[in-house]
Amino acid sequence: MTIGPGHFAVLSAIVFALGLYGVLSRRSGPAMLMALQLLLLASIIAMVGFTHLGGSGSTPALGDALAFILVIAIGSQTALGAALSLLLWRRRRTLDVDPGIER
Repeated sequence: MTIGPGHFAVLSAIVFALGLYGVLSRRSGPAMLMALQLLLLASIIAMVGFTHLGGSGSTPALGDALAFILVIAIGSQTALGAALSLLLWRRRRTLDVDPGIER
């Protein structure tokens, strides 16, 4: 079985849909942060998959380098999100991001 560009597109779309559902359905800050990570992971899957299917020799190295830069960006986003979650916890004693809902 050979893997074509359609396989990468479908996998990327599924991961993106899961991340979008997680962002729209969660109220907890850390849960939304993990769903955002899935959204960015979908773009990495598509980018690396499509560059590896290209024919030239330098294209896969370019896709891998861009994926590495995106992984570093995701790591910095995670650190910032964790800091904001900690700040939210210190100020309100809850991690819910919707301020109108009280328990």
